Amino acid sequence: MSSVTKSPPAVIRCQTCGKEIPLGADSCPACGRHHSESSPRLTLAILLILIFAGFAFTQYVVRLHRATEASLAKRWFNRGNQDMQANLPSLAAEDYRTALSYDRENRQYTLSLAEALLAANRMNEARSHLTSLWEEEPASGEVNLALARLHVRRGDRARAIGYYNNAINGVWDEQPRQQRIAARFELVRYLMQQHDLAEAQAELMALQADGPPDPSDQLLLGQMLLQANDPKRAIDAYDIVLRNDPRNADAWLGKGLAALQIGDYLAAERALATALEHDPNSEQARQQLDLVREVLRIGPAFRGLSLAERTQRVAEAFSAALKRLTGCAAQQGYSLAAPNTAKAGARASAAKTMSLPTVEATTPAPSNLQQLYSSGVQKQASATDAALRRNPDALEPTMQYVFEVERTAASICPTMDLTDRALLTLAQNESETVK
Repeated sequence: MSSVTKSPPAVIRCQTCGKEIPLGADSCPACGRHHSESSPRLTLAILLILIFAGFAFTQYVVRLHRATEASLAKRWFNRGNQDMQANLPSLAAEDYRTALSYDRENRQYTLSLAEALLAANRMNEARSHLTSLWEEEPASGEVNLALARLHVRRGDRARAIGYYNNAINGVWDEQPRQQRIAARFELVRYLMQQHDLAEAQAELMALQADGPPDPSDQLLLGQMLLQANDPKRAIDAYDIVLRNDPRNADAWLGKGLAALQIGDYLAAERALATALEHDPNSEQARQQLDLVREVLRIGPAFRGLSLAERTQRVAEAFSAALKRLTGCAAQQGYSLAAPNTAKAGARASAAKTMSLPTVEATTPAPSNLQQLYSSGVQKQASATDAALRRNPDALEPTMQYVFEVERTAASICPTMDLTDRALLTLAQNESETVK
């Protein structure tokens, strides 16, 4: 059986004259030109090198272009940040928009643009950008916080609170715990602005349970608990700060104010004195310490006081309350005595007996002031030191009258002296009244 026929060898021709070159020959027999079988391969290799070099050059040019655009975008972004710091949100928005024209996929630039538009009160534009960002990444803490601020500005309480909660529970790229704590503090401030103390206290309790690691956050927590009328928990927050920094004057001041708010005047005095010791320039600590010491001086309900001391303090408080009442009326131009009546003459005579200031104004006083003044004139004889010693049962109703005067006068005449401030403080903590 015959073998498979082999194909004839390829004919090689000279590239110059076209004549056939014998197999194995190095040159053309017709024109004598040197011939090499590697020439086509060399040509192919050169072509490939040129192609790869062109591709690499193109990539280099593209990368250079992108780097230039990124650099320009960053420059405009930084310029926008500077305009925001200068409180120029409209200019900042244009800067961020320019940055986005160079880097269209940058979410941070888009978010900053939305925040600038929000600050410039361009609500619809800001909402459009933020909604787009939220649809792409609904769990983003930054985007949800910006949407919360947007709805605060729009007056939509329910959505604002919802987005605040989303931000608190959302995803943060950097310092997530610190960012969530800051978002919750912002929510608390908003709730307090809405006069929703119950919800604010609940959020502050959640913050306290989380235990902010930063001492400044603990200090802020104590201050906000005080503002939310939760002084006992405020003291706990201040104690955490003081365990790590016993010389922190702000924490001592806050603890003193909290103790004052719950009526623990001795603890308040110790804390405020310590605050003043660590910060002698604190005018607030000095004023509050003076107030507490005046409370301790004039308050009749403290343990260990004898009957003589209690009656003396109640008599002094009654006299101060009547002076406060007539002084407030004079300051506002009110007349406490009803003209052309026999009772008016009797009240004027009693006022002279008590050395009270004469009110020469003709404008009738509000009925509550008139009634308190009349009641005070009637109680004057039974509210002296001697009369109170003879009748200790009159101590409590006399102090209740003093408290009512101080509360009423405070709403009409906010300016008062130290003694009246002390009496008003006692009035706000009726657990300290005479029993």
